[in-house]
Amino acid sequence: SFTGLGLGVFEKKPFLQRVVETYKRVKKDSALLLSACSHLLYNEELMASLAESGFDAVLTDPFLPCGPIVALRLALPVVFFLHSLPCGLDFQGTRCPSPPSYVPRVLSLNSDHMTFLQRVKNMLILVSEGFLCNVVYSPY
Repeated sequence: SFTGLGLGVFEKKPFLQRVVETYKRVKKDSALLLSACSHLLYNEELMASLAESGFDAVLTDPFLPCGPIVALRLALPVVFFLHSLPCGLDFQGTRCPSPPSYVPRVLSLNSDHMTFLQRVKNMLILVSEGFLCNVVYSPY
């Protein structure tokens, strides 16, 4: 499922069709991740075993919200092992400006010297990120 999502980026299809297909894939994949997280959190035996293990922290990927939820449930600190948080939350949390007119989005492949069309693309990526982030993270 995740391989298909990644490979879909390279398909040569009309823009709107790619957007709709990406939305459907993301919705399906996020439901899968939410189900896995729910099964973990409601497995009382496993959660009790984790609580009794005496861990000092939870190392997790911030892209998947289940790690911080497990850490909260176990009353443990969280250590993220990525340099940024999804959906620009690191920029929002630090109030660090990231204007799309000259700061390229992570997966845009743009440099900081963009043409007008690259800036438009950058803005479209920014808008779609917000929409997709809402799809992925709102169930949590």
